[in-house]
Amino acid sequence: MEKIPEENSCKNIIFNAVLKKNPILVSGMVIAPAVMTADSFSSAVTLSAAFSLITFFTLLISSFVPKKIVYTIRIIMYAFIGALVYVPSAIALEYFIPDGIEQMGIFFPLLIINSLIVSRSESIFFLETKGKMMLDIIFCIIGYDAAVILFGIIREIIGSGAAGEKIIGMPVVFSAFTEPFGGFILLGAMAALLRVLLAFIKKVRQK
Repeated sequence: MEKIPEENSCKNIIFNAVLKKNPILVSGMVIAPAVMTADSFSSAVTLSAAFSLITFFTLLISSFVPKKIVYTIRIIMYAFIGALVYVPSAIALEYFIPDGIEQMGIFFPLLIINSLIVSRSESIFFLETKGKMMLDIIFCIIGYDAAVILFGIIREIIGSGAAGEKIIGMPVVFSAFTEPFGGFILLGAMAALLRVLLAFIKKVRQK
């Protein structure tokens, strides 16, 4: 019988961050940018890059804010730090992927107050040791990025019958999936499939 890893072990932190507590598919975090902008592989990569840069460096710097400061002030400081991180992130991303960032519109700057920063920072990340916090943050970001990129690929294929600039030639195309309501439906289906996978993994572990 396989031993279930301890809650605070590195193995379990990675498993929780990527699958069991996946930020978007399980916790429902940062859904709006994905639904509104990630309708293709390229746009999903753009969102993932923007989310990764802003979230990682904002959380890293915010972890040094003294806990003796009043909670409300700390949250305001996290938003301020996010705004500072946004400036170099915007410069870098606009240099490498200018078209993608322009298409994100308002959802790009809104990432500085995404729920992974605002809610998980105080409830999970900043309660861990620095090493485990960094591991948790990195794999939470990886879990989000992987889900968003897969979401973008599937959405592009079934919504437009293409993958990048290559036409796949699907017999039926469901263009509704390129719209926000179609994105919500697809994201819900992916979340349900992940729950089935987690239930299967749990069952296997218990044998």
